[in-house]
This record gives sequence, structure tokens and C-alpha cells, in this order.
Amino acid sequence: MHSVARRPILPKPLALPLKILPKRLHGFALSRLLNQVFKQEMEEGELDFLESRSVRIDVSDAGLSYRVRMDQGVFVESDALQDDLTITGTVYDFLLLITDREDPDTLFFQRHLSMDGDTGLGVHLKNMLAAVEMEQLPLPKRFRPAMEKFVSFYERFA
Repeated sequence: MHSVARRPILPKPLALPLKILPKRLHGFALSRLLNQVFKQEMEEGELDFLESRSVRIDVSDAGLSYRVRMDQGVFVESDALQDDLTITGTVYDFLLLITDREDPDTLFFQRHLSMDGDTGLGVHLKNMLAAVEMEQLPLPKRFRPAMEKFVSFYERFA
């Protein structure tokens, strides 16, 4: 896996364009993306444990929160008053997770990603993510090389 001596933090001005967008748009976009990326896992029932559960993803250095839940087998934006699980990390931590440069166990055990709330739900989610083969996800062929280049750029300049 990947090891970095200095963990980059998103400069505040770069988060501003995302903060201007309405929160509902963030949740809508994330749920659409998750539905596309995890379509096979949802069809196979591997994400049924998330049904009616609200998960908030806090991106600490960007000052952003995304809230989603499973409703009838698909991800939707969550409007729950209280979340079952909150996962917190920096942009960089989530980039490492998305690109499979670090496995979820490493990111959680080294406390780069943290969980609050229903830890049983969090462990189940972490284990499901660790079992997913990134190469098997329905992503465009250019996604992985583009993300690798972006992470390398981010490491140099953030």
C-alpha cells in the first residue's frame, strides 16, 4: 500500500466552490454515484444491511458533509434528524480509499478515517468496502489512471 510522510490538507479556497453548491445537490450527486458504482453489490443484496440507515460522510478539511441512506435498495439523500453512522476524514484520506491506495482497515486503524455512532454498522461497512475489488466496479477505464494522477498531483501541491 501507499505511505506518505506528510498528509496533504485541502487549502480552504479550493473548498469554496463546493460549499457554494446546495447541500441537497451534494447528497443527490453522491447517491447517484453510489448507485452506479455499487449497482452489482446492491442487486446481490450485499448492501441490505444499510437499508433505512443514515450515513453521514464528513470531509473535515473541506468543511463538507454528505448524508445518504438506503431506501428500498438504492441510495438516496438522507434527511434524517440523526445519523446512524458518521465517517470523518480528509479529502486525501477519501482519495486514498477511492483509489485503493490504502485499504479501509489501515485508514481506520491509523485513525485517518474515524467512525462515530453505530460502530457495528461501521465495521460491517468497512468490511464490505475492504472486500470490494476496485477493478470490478463499473467505472470508466480511464478513471483509475486519472485518479492516480490526481492523487499524485494533490500530494505535491496540497
